[in-house]
Amino acid sequence: MKLYSILLLALLATACKEKPKPVVQSIPRPEISADGSKITFPDSVMIRAFTTQAARASAIRTDFSAPGHVAAMVVRSVENPSERLVLFDEPGLSNNYTAILQHRINIQMERGNLERVRDLQAHGAASGKEVIEAQTQLANEEAAIISDEATLKLAGFDPKELRQAAPNTILVVCEIPENQFGSIRKGLVCTLNFTAFPNEKFMGRIDNVNDYVDNTTRQIKLRISVANPDGRLKAGMFATVQFGIAEGNAMTVSRDAIVTVQGSDYVFVQTGHKTIERRAVQLGQQRDDRVVVQGGLTDNDQVVVENVMQLKGLSFGY
Repeated sequence: MKLYSILLLALLATACKEKPKPVVQSIPRPEISADGSKITFPDSVMIRAFTTQAARASAIRTDFSAPGHVAAMVVRSVENPSERLVLFDEPGLSNNYTAILQHRINIQMERGNLERVRDLQAHGAASGKEVIEAQTQLANEEAAIISDEATLKLAGFDPKELRQAAPNTILVVCEIPENQFGSIRKGLVCTLNFTAFPNEKFMGRIDNVNDYVDNTTRQIKLRISVANPDGRLKAGMFATVQFGIAEGNAMTVSRDAIVTVQGSDYVFVQTGHKTIERRAVQLGQQRDDRVVVQGGLTDNDQVVVENVMQLKGLSFGY
C-alpha cells in the first residue's frame, strides 16, 4: 500500500510539471533602404525567385502591315509603244490624268502662240489686246492643270512619276497610321500578299509618300510599285502590305520587367548575390514583348523579369 502511494505521488508530480513551450523562429525578411531603392535579402536562396535577364543592345525591327489595293496599272500603248497608258480603278482618276496630258499639250501650244503674238506686236502686226488674250489662254491652261494634278495627288499619285513609270507595273495604294510614319521612307522594300493569290508573296517598293495626313483618319497614303510582267495582277485587286523595317541597334528589356509608379518607369537590377536595386529608366517604343530602353541601363545589367510586382511592393511600400 505504501509503495502504491509513492508511485501515485510520483505520477501526479510528473503530470503537474509545466510542459515546455515550443520555440518560434522568426522568418527572415529582406532589408529595405530608406528610399526603397535597394533591397538586400537575408540569403541567396530567397533571391532565386527573381529570375533575371542580361540587358544587351541588339538589332530591332518594326513589323506591321496595312491593307491596300491596286489603284492603277501601267502598260505600253499599242498605237505608240514609247508612250505609257495608266489604267486606274476609278474612272474619275482616268479623266484627271487624261486631262493633265491634254493640258500639257495645250500649254505648249499656248506658250508658242504667246511668243508668236509678242513677236508680231514687236513688229507692229499685233495689238496689245491680242497679247493679253494669248496670256489669258495660257494662264487658264496652267490653272486647269494644277486642279487636276491636286486631285491625283490626293489619291496618292504624282503625275510626273506616272509619266515615267515602268510599263508592266501595278501601283498599289495603302494607308498607314500617323504613328508609323517615322519608320517609312521612299524606296523602302515591302512584301505584298494579294487576296487572289493567297499562297504567293510579291515584292514592291514605296515610290511615293503623300504630303498630308488625313484629318479624320490620321492616315497617310503610300504608293507602292510592283512588277507585273505576266499581267496577272489587275486594277482593283486587294492586298495586304507588310513592312519590315530595321531600326539599328538598341537596348531592350522584357515588358514584364517594367513597373510604373506616378508616371515614372522603373526596372529592378540584381547587383549582388543578395542585392537588388531599383533603377529609373527612360523608355522608347514597344516591339512585340520588348521595350526599347533609351537610358538608365548599361550593357549586361541583370534585369529582373519574374515576380517583379513583389519587388515593387517591397520597394515602394505597397
